[in-house]
Amino acid sequence: MSSDPAGFSVADYLVFSASLAISVGIGVYQWWKSRNGNAEEFFLGGGRMSPVPVALSLVAGVVSAISILGNTSEMYYYGSQFWMNLLGVAVGGLLVVLVIIPVIYPLRLISIYEYLELRWGSRLLRKMVTVLQLANMFLYLGIALYAPSLALSSVTPIPTNISVIVLGLVCTFYASVGGAKAVVYTDTFQTLVMVVGVIVVIIQGCVEVGGGPAVWEINRENGRIEFFNMDPNPLVRHTFMTTTILGIYMSISMQGTSQAQYQRWASVENIRQVYLVMAINIFGLMVLWSLINFAGLVVFAVYADCDPFSAGWIQKIDQVTAYFVVDKLGYLKGIPGLFVAAVYSGVLSSVSSHLNAMAAMLWEDLLLAFRTFKNYTPTKAKNANIIISMLIGVLSTVLGVLAGKMGGLVQVAYSIAGGLGGPISGVILTGVLCPWVKAVSAISGFLCGVALNLWIVIGNFLYAPPTPLLPLSTEGCPGANATAMPFTSSTAFATTTADPGPSDPAEVFPLYLLSYCLFGAIGVLSTIVMSNLATCVFGVSKKSDVLEKTVNKTSLKIYLWMTSKSDSSSLNDDTESGSKMGDFGISKESITTSKPDTGTGEKRGIDNPVTVDDSI
Repeated sequence: MSSDPAGFSVADYLVFSASLAISVGIGVYQWWKSRNGNAEEFFLGGGRMSPVPVALSLVAGVVSAISILGNTSEMYYYGSQFWMNLLGVAVGGLLVVLVIIPVIYPLRLISIYEYLELRWGSRLLRKMVTVLQLANMFLYLGIALYAPSLALSSVTPIPTNISVIVLGLVCTFYASVGGAKAVVYTDTFQTLVMVVGVIVVIIQGCVEVGGGPAVWEINRENGRIEFFNMDPNPLVRHTFMTTTILGIYMSISMQGTSQAQYQRWASVENIRQVYLVMAINIFGLMVLWSLINFAGLVVFAVYADCDPFSAGWIQKIDQVTAYFVVDKLGYLKGIPGLFVAAVYSGVLSSVSSHLNAMAAMLWEDLLLAFRTFKNYTPTKAKNANIIISMLIGVLSTVLGVLAGKMGGLVQVAYSIAGGLGGPISGVILTGVLCPWVKAVSAISGFLCGVALNLWIVIGNFLYAPPTPLLPLSTEGCPGANATAMPFTSSTAFATTTADPGPSDPAEVFPLYLLSYCLFGAIGVLSTIVMSNLATCVFGVSKKSDVLEKTVNKTSLKIYLWMTSKSDSSSLNDDTESGSKMGDFGISKESITTSKPDTGTGEKRGIDNPVTVDDSI
């Protein structure tokens, strides 16, 4: 153990550079293969991709560098309670399979937010949700780009900002030119790199302390092992309840209502393959996240009596795993490079899928509303999207340079995702599960959900006191009072917010003290509840306003039972006014004729827009 661990060797640079070169090569190869393709092939890979690489792409898109650096430091400094979010991930994944996919997948959309216009006929709601999700993704990309650069700056002389720029440009290039296929196949390669990098950390750590049982015992003795904290208090940062709720929300938001992950499971040929993709994905997520979490416990076991952060050898807690790699594995030339490649693979997979998704949202949800873009030829449309993707990548790189001003990796990432993503998931679930909700009610509920969530999240950042770390020791450190900090990074993530607010929690408004794990669920539930309450003001949807294929079948039965007691003649009034579909409506005819051919003989959207009233 040393305050001055081994540096980055030539072999490490070669391993790391080779990983980047392979990713770029895959992008160029896929660009060459599909150079005559159209925009849909760019976004969905033609809709006939193999389920296994798509499933691995889903895993890689969710497990980012934030997981590799943030989850390990979370286990190290706060304990293992966060691990229980995997139980929620499995439950949430099941909900996605049973509730969202059976409704959304058959519509064969490019942008998942096009569903909102099909469901309610509201272009306004579709654009509002798209703009909010774009803001959410931009903030996430800033954090995701910064995280691996933090790790690289910790073990090499490369400045953090230079690292962000290089990484952002590499990712932007291969994601932009190669499209969805490049993203999926590079994700598959990057998933394997991540697994190998994490396993190397686990093996070396277990060798250091005497095996896996010893790792567990050391963590137990130091208060790191906790899985069933059944405290129902929602103000406690991590409990069984809060972490499980976070996992459920993560699955629904990331895998069910996120454009980035929707494009993955929408790129396979039929719904049975979607279910296979989701099964492999959920299993893969649980395995890889468990490996990452255990790696955090392994690193703590090694440094149980000499914490590098307390000793002053690292500046930020999120650097501890990178420090371990160069400290304990630096003698094996190429292994530190492999770990940094694993971290970079995590961010490349996440950022590339987001770039592709954001280009799809901008094109499908916003730009195609203008006649100029609507008249583009397929080839011209694809080229336009390549340019859009590149511009998004450049802007995200700029945000990555600025991201170092935020707080710790895990909490910041999930707080932002929950604060902005919760209402988005909520409005889509409202559409699927609540056929009685009108467009104006859905818009009202969505706006209320956004306002409530932003109020809570911003208040939490400004006023909530920092969470104390679990006990740490420097008793075994040689020169424990050393002040040398070779891992210094002037813009590294802080362990707390810059201004933690009042130190006494009694002085803080209780909502600002809520566990960040609940932010996403609050956004989902508040949007659904407020949409339904608004129905009491604006009335229940008419059967002729609801397209049968856009709602859950069980909810539809409940809706029909609710409306069966009403005067059936009053439910068809709008058929005399042009068959408008909702308060901000479009006609059935426009739904039928506006969906372009996918190139496979199928039409996107609803070819035969049967309303509930028509089906009866």
